[in-house]
Amino acid sequence: MASISTGGGDGHGKKSVDAEIPLIPFIDLLLCCVMFLLVTAVWNKLASLDAHLDAPGNPTSEMDNPSDDLPLTVRIDHDGYQLSTGLGDETRIPLAAEGNWDTVALREHLAERRRLDPSDTRVIVTADDGVEYAQMVTAMDAFAGTGYSAVTVAGGF
Repeated sequence: MASISTGGGDGHGKKSVDAEIPLIPFIDLLLCCVMFLLVTAVWNKLASLDAHLDAPGNPTSEMDNPSDDLPLTVRIDHDGYQLSTGLGDETRIPLAAEGNWDTVALREHLAERRRLDPSDTRVIVTADDGVEYAQMVTAMDAFAGTGYSAVTVAGGF
């Protein structure tokens, strides 16, 4: 036990406010808090999606420094997904029945692209105004699940 002495209670009508603090339970509680923070920090990293914001004037921007090998570009609009590359090919994945987003078709299409070109892991994502943030995160999750690790979020084209 540790004690804190305040010097009161010397007989002049003041009550002693000395306190006994049990240190063993306090140390146990402190270690439990530290372990909780360590475990949640690991889970936070496992559940994260890495994405980069492509801002105009960024010196490392792929938009400012075009190359011969352009990445896959995915545009999310109110009608579904529009996938295109710099070669001029374009694929539309429309909304499924009842206006739901067809993430299964998106994952299948991305998996097929990865099978044809496993070396390219770059994708640029852009969304129209009014598209829900959850739909963008769902699309980014589909990219991560199919092996696209270099995701860049860009403004509207």
